Amino acid sequence: MERHSEFVMKNSRLSVNSVTAGDYSRPLHISTFINELDSGFRLLNLKNDSLRKRYDGLKYDVKKVEEVVYDLSIRGFNKETAAACVEK
Repeated sequence: MERHSEFVMKNSRLSVNSVTAGDYSRPLHISTFINELDSGFRLLNLKNDSLRKRYDGLKYDVKKVEEVVYDLSIRGFNKETAAACVEK
């Protein structure tokens, strides 16, 4: 779980940095992957322990990536890429 949370945290930062660099399609792909990973973790029965704390941190990173994707969609950047990402 620790590796997954670090991986998600790095990818959430990558999504923000990608937009800054002008790559508007990468956050959409990151969002799709992180949401699938989050869905898998939600199936686990995490009690109040260290795993639960790590999962709570993961949720904040998921939210950060979702905000980046939402901002891109509001501003109308890369609608074609968003449509292609949804089809996959």
